[in-house]
Amino acid sequence: MVHMSSHHFKKLWNLRNTDLRLLTVLESDDEPLSVNEISRRALLDQAWVSRSLRALERAQLVERRKHSRDSRLTLITLTPRAREILDESRPYAEWSEKVLLNGVDEVELKRLLDRLETNTQGLLNALESLPKQLRQRDAKKRGES
Repeated sequence: MVHMSSHHFKKLWNLRNTDLRLLTVLESDDEPLSVNEISRRALLDQAWVSRSLRALERAQLVERRKHSRDSRLTLITLTPRAREILDESRPYAEWSEKVLLNGVDEVELKRLLDRLETNTQGLLNALESLPKQLRQRDAKKRGES
């Protein structure tokens, strides 16, 4: 689904999923945002956000300006064209979601998504402890305590 949606957004509006995500973050706030704040809200790496914003700026979908009180800080805003694209794309996104979820019970879907979130957190926790477990296993193999 993500691949199909990405393909259509790229074809219709020349936007990647990440681009759309950044534009949506900017649209959700009436005030200009810093790259750091956009990165935090989009849950994306700041370097990735910076590169993506440069491409969006070249496409004239975002504008940069200096903060009025802190010249070191750059703020990002949407251009009118970006707002038009978001308005144009919203019905497509709603339609595709409706088609995708046709016949899917919302309560069951929420239960499954909650389970996946729990499992994902469990996997992350297991991965974090894995190096420690491997070191302990290797130490036992070498006869260390």
